[in-house]
Amino acid sequence: MKQQSGKDMVIFGSGSLVSAFTQSGLIDDYRIFINPVVLGSGKPMFKGLNERLKLKLLSTKRFRCGVVLLQYTPFPSS
Repeated sequence: MKQQSGKDMVIFGSGSLVSAFTQSGLIDDYRIFINPVVLGSGKPMFKGLNERLKLKLLSTKRFRCGVVLLQYTPFPSS
């Protein structure tokens, strides 16, 4: 998929799709929005991952509404 021509893909709000792509090494960039609301329960972001994934923080952005954007890239596997 990465070797095919075309534009970059963006996935919004699909934890199962993100987990499947993560396990296949198909994601180069994670952009996680943190919304300052405490709910008490919810769905895990990366359900079903079999291995630990180390991420490197690339940038942060804080919005006036209180939302924070965290941009990560996976550390290269050794």
